[in-house]
Amino acid sequence: MRFIPMFLLASMVMIGTACKTFVVENVNYAQQIESVLVPDEDGNVHDVRHGITFNIQPFQQQEFGETDSTEIKEVRLIRNADGFYFITADQFKNVYVMEPGKGKLKLKNKIQVSEERLNAPAFNLRNASVQLIKTDTNEILTLNERGIQENNNEEDQS
Repeated sequence: MRFIPMFLLASMVMIGTACKTFVVENVNYAQQIESVLVPDEDGNVHDVRHGITFNIQPFQQQEFGETDSTEIKEVRLIRNADGFYFITADQFKNVYVMEPGKGKLKLKNKIQVSEERLNAPAFNLRNASVQLIKTDTNEILTLNERGIQENNNEEDQS
């Protein structure tokens, strides 16, 4: 009779431990279509469809410096299968690869994609890779969180 409370306690501990190790694998975080976001007067962008809100001003400071007053009219955002966010905008030279964290986006990589400023860039997701399309030159760069990938297979690009 004395062993029943101890048995129940041990069972509860084992069940609680088993629930903490529950894992779902092979999760694909990819957004198939880019989000085009317009910053509000405070620099905040809201992607209601994918449930993310952040401020674009730190990216603006990275691109243009503290004192530049360049206005960002649209922000381009896409997420790859591994869960990294790719962010750029018109007049940027870089794509920012951001790793999501609890209440923050942490810079994983800053990929320089142009010597000149981008003019109307666009993102696309193709074969589990993010493509940056430079619409003014029709150049397509294939990206992952590590940087620009070589386009060895032209048939994969169609």
